[in-house]
Amino acid sequence: MLAPAHPVDESERLADLRALNILDTPPERRFDGIVQLAAQVFDVPIAYIAMIDSDRQWFKAKCGIGADQTARDVSFCGHTILSNEPLIVPDAKEDSRFHDNPLVTDQPHIRFYAGHPLVGPGGHNVGTLCLASPNPRNLSPHELAVFREMARLAENELNLVDLIEVQRRLLETQKRLVESQKRLATELAQAAQYVKSLLPAKLNGTIRTDWRFISSSQLGGDFFGYHWLDERRLAVYLLDVCGHGVGSALLSISVQAALRRQSLPDTNFGDPAGVVSALNRAFPMDENDNRFFSIWYGVYDRADRTIQFCSGGHPPALLLLHDSARQPIELGRPQIIVGFDPAMHYDSERFALPAGGRLYVYSDGVYEVSKPSGGMVGTEGFARVLAETSRDGPSRLDAVVNRIRELHGSDEFEDDVSLLELQFE
Repeated sequence: MLAPAHPVDESERLADLRALNILDTPPERRFDGIVQLAAQVFDVPIAYIAMIDSDRQWFKAKCGIGADQTARDVSFCGHTILSNEPLIVPDAKEDSRFHDNPLVTDQPHIRFYAGHPLVGPGGHNVGTLCLASPNPRNLSPHELAVFREMARLAENELNLVDLIEVQRRLLETQKRLVESQKRLATELAQAAQYVKSLLPAKLNGTIRTDWRFISSSQLGGDFFGYHWLDERRLAVYLLDVCGHGVGSALLSISVQAALRRQSLPDTNFGDPAGVVSALNRAFPMDENDNRFFSIWYGVYDRADRTIQFCSGGHPPALLLLHDSARQPIELGRPQIIVGFDPAMHYDSERFALPAGGRLYVYSDGVYEVSKPSGGMVGTEGFARVLAETSRDGPSRLDAVVNRIRELHGSDEFEDDVSLLELQFE
């Protein structure tokens, strides 16, 4: 066995690793999702992201292995970080560096290994994205290209680089995955589950939330969320990317990440018009495979019970007062879709919310629903459904969805359905 040498920049490399503050941190979905997807895409039982410390390799994310770390001197990854190129070992038993390595002779009996170095913020190789299998194999040139792109995704998450660049690379990776994988259905199902795992937990208290999310395909372009900006202000948003599939979902996740991390430059996230304008500049159609999206973004201030909101091409939110006999109040004129014109100026509106009011934010999939007799349910029909089901208690949203299905004459929706309810005491 050949123990890996230390790179010439070892001191700087370790300083770069320490700067990440990632060693011995808990698992994170963003890394776990990449590892799980890599295992599915390349049909291997073992995949992991490893950080190479002074005397160990520590797994930030893993599948197919139980240990949290191994000694650096027996690691394959210690060799991988010596180069800026992937290390591919088709059969470790035939490789003089690894044939008697305990990771080869004992569990997990590695025969095939592929590792790609991950660069830290200072430009040094701090970790690796790896695939492994007990069966010998190799990567085709096309698979190697996809592997490189996945490593770039892991590296971007590691460094939290500019979100626009991340989004562009995600879309490029999606195209390569579609071209290279014929068994896309399994991978899409896993990715869809990951997207659903990012949906927000429901709130209880003076503000209560409930929601329903129904995708018309395995991956859709809808996404919604809410989070506290500070002790008194709650940001609420729902976006709808055009189309379906991996490309729409990746753009949706990228926009959601920008909102959740509040990473748009020079943006006041308490100003809805400013947020929508910043998204419009950050995600132009011509840099995103001609994909655009609509969004409704609002900020509720519980100090004065007002909500400020802006709509970029999205249908208005609907407010139901405690008197359910009244038709819902529309909040938000649509304005232009996001991504179409980077110079577009957006305006905000403000409304005082009465006690007991319920606000509904939704995607067009819930009202652009055809009826067997002809025509669509439409926004007016959807508003009537909301008013009719306003007293249905905890199962209110189920009643809304079921009523739309009755009008449609089918349980299957033609587009993604996102329906978010916020109730204000």
